[in-house]
Amino acid sequence: MNHPSDRPVWSLLTRHWLSMAGTALVTTAGISWLFVLPLHMRGHVDNPYVGIIVFMILPVIFFTGLALIPLGIYLSKRNIQKGLAQPDFDRKAALQRLAWFFGITTALNILIGTQVTYRAVKHMETPQFCGGTCHSMSPELAAYQNSPHSRLECVECHVAPGASGWIESKTAGTRQLIETVFDTYRRPIPSALESNRLVPARETCENCHWPQKFAGVKLRVVNKYAEDESSSRTQTVLLMMVGGNKISGIHGAHLGPGVHIRFAAADAARQTIPWVEYRNTATGDV
Repeated sequence: MNHPSDRPVWSLLTRHWLSMAGTALVTTAGISWLFVLPLHMRGHVDNPYVGIIVFMILPVIFFTGLALIPLGIYLSKRNIQKGLAQPDFDRKAALQRLAWFFGITTALNILIGTQVTYRAVKHMETPQFCGGTCHSMSPELAAYQNSPHSRLECVECHVAPGASGWIESKTAGTRQLIETVFDTYRRPIPSALESNRLVPARETCENCHWPQKFAGVKLRVVNKYAEDESSSRTQTVLLMMVGGNKISGIHGAHLGPGVHIRFAAADAARQTIPWVEYRNTATGDV
């Protein structure tokens, strides 16, 4: 029998199959992560699913392996105490070395885990994750990439700022993911207004667009095609006054203060609006 001082610490990892499995998971995930992470950070990988593997799947495998290692050592110790296994080394000295080993590696793993968690959160805020991984929205993603807002990230407009907005967004996303997996989501999918998914413009848009400085007139042509054999086209021409210093009547900075609008929709998608009421709250005029 080898002298206890000559026996390496890693010999404890081979005394139970859970410890060996944990060591294999940690080694595999760690090596894979160290190889793929530099490529991803340098922008050499365009596939959005690689980000999920690097920042979500591999860390889960890594920390699962770390949990299995001490569990296997504990079960091995219990088997020795019950007489199911024969001790062939100095347990006290080995456990002391093991305590030092796990103390140092735990500190390093906490450091690595915080960095991985930070990178995972940052990855979930990228347009590649939102448009290519999380949501099935190829037309909208293409429109975004060719829009004036293409240099902004999705979360800058669709997620309220601050920790509360981030938590609310991730909670809603988790709920929607569960509903998708178990096929329990509502059909038809409700509009953003109906499901309260819209973030107030004052918390997002107005960070860049100052309402008091809106100016100019915008011409917009909306094409609508009928559901007939020839797909008859109807054009609606809108001359949109978006504000500035000429706020009067219904033409204001998105109707501005002192204006109350009510409308009736003929369908759930709010595509047909047969009735609109404009009310001046200061004068009561309708």
